[in-house]
Amino acid sequence: MDSNILIGLVQRYPRDIFPSIWDSIEESVALGESCICEAVHREVYRIGDDLYKWAKKLPGFVCSTNGEELATVKAIGQAHPEWVQGQVNEADPFVIAHAKFEGSDIVSEENRKGPGVIDKNLKIPNVADEHQVRVLKFFDYVRAEGWSF
Repeated sequence: MDSNILIGLVQRYPRDIFPSIWDSIEESVALGESCICEAVHREVYRIGDDLYKWAKKLPGFVCSTNGEELATVKAIGQAHPEWVQGQVNEADPFVIAHAKFEGSDIVSEENRKGPGVIDKNLKIPNVADEHQVRVLKFFDYVRAEGWSF
């Protein structure tokens, strides 16, 4: 999951009003079906302490970065040197590298930019395409999981 998914949950689906969404995500994490990479967890820390603590307390939710993933992150940085600018897009290469390593999908609300876009304006779907990683929107993820509320 990209950080925008977690941010969207807090903003649009607060747990006190939509507990079943949060419970479903927690169950998916417990089953080893959903996770965030360490870089996303760092982004979440900058957003809010409660969300950071919630993510940290879920066993298996925050996945460690391994050497293969770092190699992919490096390759992304070499191919798109202007994409990550300080904290802007900082976690995005790690999200792609983790999904590529696991053979999993990315859940993100980012929209693909058109052809010829410059590096600093790239989005996760653009670069994920280069690494044969599929990107799902949140509701597509919910449907794929078979959830209804």
